[in-house]
Amino acid sequence: SKQWYQRRVRGSLASYVPKSPPHVPSILLRCVQEIEARGLVETGLYRVTGPDKAIKELKERMLRPRCQTNLRKVEDTTILTGVVKNFLMSLNDPILTSLLSEQFKSDAEKGNANHLYSTVSKLPHENRHTLAFLIIHLQKVAESEHCKMPRANLARVFAPTLVASIAMTDMESAMRDTKRCAKVVECLLDLSPSYWNNILSPQDECPSPSPTPYSQDDAPQTPGTPEMLKVQPGMYQPPTPTNARETTFTQRVFGGKKKTFFNKFETP
Repeated sequence: SKQWYQRRVRGSLASYVPKSPPHVPSILLRCVQEIEARGLVETGLYRVTGPDKAIKELKERMLRPRCQTNLRKVEDTTILTGVVKNFLMSLNDPILTSLLSEQFKSDAEKGNANHLYSTVSKLPHENRHTLAFLIIHLQKVAESEHCKMPRANLARVFAPTLVASIAMTDMESAMRDTKRCAKVVECLLDLSPSYWNNILSPQDECPSPSPTPYSQDDAPQTPGTPEMLKVQPGMYQPPTPTNARETTFTQRVFGGKKKTFFNKFETP
């Protein structure tokens, strides 16, 4: 639509997502797929930083049109996690938006999940979809006994990239706001994966939230990252080698009929 194209400003999240849902940037989909493919076994995942120069170079290559970078050749996982964080940091407005950041902080302080559901529903489609995709991924990281990155640690790492902080004149106020931002991310991580999964469903028009708290039993309900990669109409997707012949997101939604646009890019 005309309104959608008007929002495609360079540096904005909308400029990196396809026109059709799920509105998740390809660079995040590909990096997360490769990170999860390596088994989530690295200690301090996302906390340990990688080489800054390599991170920026890989990010720039991946953002070029028709990028065919083979991420399997990137041996250092910290470069991939660094690209995820660097990309989020480079957006001109955080995923939770400057407009809604104070509302999110207030909701988190109250500890009311229903208030959080309401505020999440106010986010633009691309912000809501990208947030859901990231939260589902980070919940998997938190559940990995190898990563040793509980939700509180991940919240501290991602708070600066997801939540807009207020410029403070004194250190005490700045520290207090930093803790509020981390609290927001931790509360979002506590929400059930099935809730975030519903947001990524084709019928997403502000899904009906479930008050069920997060538990490991919900994990199988989360969408597979390779499946998400299959659905990117309007955006070029480089071929990702795979031996698995599994039912894709597109096949489930469209009854097995794939658009011919994707056929030439998919691995036989």
